Amino acid sequence: MSTYTPKRGDIQRAWHVVDADGLILGRLASEVAKILRGKHKPIFTPHQDTGDHVVIVNADKVVLSGSKRADKAVYSHSGYPGGLKTKSYGDLLAEKPEEALRITIGGMLPKNRLGRQMLTKLKIYSGGDHPHDAQKPQPLELEHTRLRGPQEKKPVEPKPTVLEDSSPSKETIELDHSEIGDGEVPESGSLENLGLTSAVLNNLVANGISTVEELINHSSEEILGIPKIGPKALEQITACLEDSGLSLKEI
Repeated sequence: MSTYTPKRGDIQRAWHVVDADGLILGRLASEVAKILRGKHKPIFTPHQDTGDHVVIVNADKVVLSGSKRADKAVYSHSGYPGGLKTKSYGDLLAEKPEEALRITIGGMLPKNRLGRQMLTKLKIYSGGDHPHDAQKPQPLELEHTRLRGPQEKKPVEPKPTVLEDSSPSKETIELDHSEIGDGEVPESGSLENLGLTSAVLNNLVANGISTVEELINHSSEEILGIPKIGPKALEQITACLEDSGLSLKEI
């Protein structure tokens, strides 16, 4: 079976418009470069230009993650000794945002005549308007390239513990947690309620200590005698017990 090679009539070029407001520069550039090359099409051929046209608006509102605005730099050389010029990406985005996007996207295309031909299908504008309404470009959503802040962790609400009575009526009794102070753990409770790390918890259980009552009946010297329990693990156990109003047995 021969390899399929698209002919000029098989290549249909669409127009896309991307709003770069709040999008990360590198992630946006990688997605646009794939569209310019045509890698989103089943007829993609590495040595041919099968890509679409892309219009980018609001290029001046593109963002950089971390400290790249000050640390990442753009270099140019005049060809003469000492002719190296360096400019930070933050300064380049402030002065020429279109050029910053064009340099970044062009660096992800082939470094030859084919790559330069693909780059001619890229149109970049600082504002929100563009003169390509006649081509009817379709909006291209790239939400996965948007800069997101740290996710807030929602507190986990403790579920009330339900005990089954051994009487024939089998009535359920809910423990009254109001008798126990905030952060306190009953002595008969499980070690998991103390908030120990999984490594320390597994070492204690492996040595026959599975409840809080069994733990507080041991001294600090006895805890240090358990394999793989060192001073740092002992400090963690002591701190968790103190938070619950408990302590190890004193000698």
